[in-house]
Amino acid sequence: MLQQLIVHHYALVDLLHLDFSRNMTAISGETGAGKSILLGALGLTLGDRAESGCVRQGAERADIHAVFDLTHLPQVKDYLCAKHLVAAEDSDTCILRRIINQDGRSRGYINGKPVNITALKELGKQLINIHGQHEHQHLLGRDSHQALLDAFGNYPQQQNAVLTISQQWQELERQSNALTGGQELSEAERQLLQYQVDELKLLNLQENELLTLEQEHKQRANVDQLLQTVRNLLPDNALGEDPKACIERWHLQLQSFSQHSPHLSAASDMLANAAIQLEESQYELQNFLQGFDQDPARLQTLEMRLDQIYSMARKHKIQASDLTEHLDSLERQLQQNQDQEDQLDAIRTQQDNLAKEYDEAATALTEARKKAAKKLELAVGKQLKQLAMPHCRLELSIQNKDDERLQTQGRDDIEILISTNPGQSAKPLSKIASGGELSRISLAIQVVIASTSITPSLIFDEVDVGIGGATAEIVGRLLSQLGQECQLLCITHLPQVASQAQHHLQVSKSSQGKSTQTQVAALDEEQRVQEIARMLGGVKLTQQTLAHAKEMLGTGIQLH
Repeated sequence: MLQQLIVHHYALVDLLHLDFSRNMTAISGETGAGKSILLGALGLTLGDRAESGCVRQGAERADIHAVFDLTHLPQVKDYLCAKHLVAAEDSDTCILRRIINQDGRSRGYINGKPVNITALKELGKQLINIHGQHEHQHLLGRDSHQALLDAFGNYPQQQNAVLTISQQWQELERQSNALTGGQELSEAERQLLQYQVDELKLLNLQENELLTLEQEHKQRANVDQLLQTVRNLLPDNALGEDPKACIERWHLQLQSFSQHSPHLSAASDMLANAAIQLEESQYELQNFLQGFDQDPARLQTLEMRLDQIYSMARKHKIQASDLTEHLDSLERQLQQNQDQEDQLDAIRTQQDNLAKEYDEAATALTEARKKAAKKLELAVGKQLKQLAMPHCRLELSIQNKDDERLQTQGRDDIEILISTNPGQSAKPLSKIASGGELSRISLAIQVVIASTSITPSLIFDEVDVGIGGATAEIVGRLLSQLGQECQLLCITHLPQVASQAQHHLQVSKSSQGKSTQTQVAALDEEQRVQEIARMLGGVKLTQQTLAHAKEMLGTGIQLH
């Protein structure tokens, strides 16, 4: 439970040190005295958003501590232990701290160890539950109805099963989108890609084939000139003296003088080598002529093959020399597409299996919600009778959502319906309930939900708005009974509610010069009579209002 709240330099508070007790504590004060400041300071330790204007004027920073007793909260101790946040000196105590600078930046701590705001929120949900003064307005929106039912029901196993399967399905959907970039290759695109690969394979272009064909085509395109040129280089057709015989004669003439000079010797050797090279070149020319196919149809064959290659290149809008590389690229695309299809098929199979599991889990959750709804309807009905609404009937409509997605909260569309008069069909709250009725319905729901909550501390922030008279006294009794089961802090303007509390804190505001401060004081029995009388009759207290206050409190103290 909440033991202490220590506030430094927050809003209108200079220094505030509050001790809290078990059972029900009423918090009252004039409008504008600063009751919301108290709740705001506590909310900051629980991870609420900080603003720059919350620091007291003239101070550098606000510093807030909230101290909780964990003696009877083993689950919270386990949570802190798992996060390595247990207080070294006392494992039964947890201290939440928030420091806010003038610029709005803040730091959070759990047991002296720095944490982010999310950690404060996660822990805060396990320590305290705040029911706000505007929650009756939230009932008009259907978005809150499922959360109310789930807060009352006790089916974490079914909820977690649906949540886990949904998250797994969504992760597979993310993987699917990542594979396709949000788009899959259409069947027409895949067929076109396959057709392109097939026709390129049918072309069967070999390595270096194009270069070889082009070279041969050049030869055959000028075959007569080529052959004549080659024949003219052979000895039998040489014009004039045979060059080989000429070189050999030069070599013999120079060889007899080669000993006279190294230059002559080198020249003689070169002529000998030239004769050999010339003889070999003539040998190659003879081989070329003997091996050359002079088939006139060969040129036509070459031209037809080259036309096939060039036409294919034009069709694919690339250079003919890039056809082989283009085929490799298309084959890679086709293989990647096939791999992608295989992966997508595997993902779809997993999703189909998860969808079947989800149907079973969602159905189980729906059944659990329907059972909880019946219990909630009966429990709220009993509270409404006590709140002077004996004919009011609450009904929870649970319909199946028309949505193929695997939602994390299941497939239930939940709406709270109400009938305020006998024989009247249940309809949405916004169409039936008046403002006063809505306040009482909201309070009845919150009291029922709070009574089943495992949170050790509850705060009711003016949830009794719009209620008065005898009904207000009944509300006070309801909250007092709830305070027997947990720690309950109730901010209220109603003396009928405040008088039912076991403890009472008064919030007040005072001004000295240009400085204004908010203070909170724990009231003794006589001070409580004074405060209840003020709530009953205003600023001027009469003996009649004091006697009425005393009667409401059921005290026997003497007034001075």
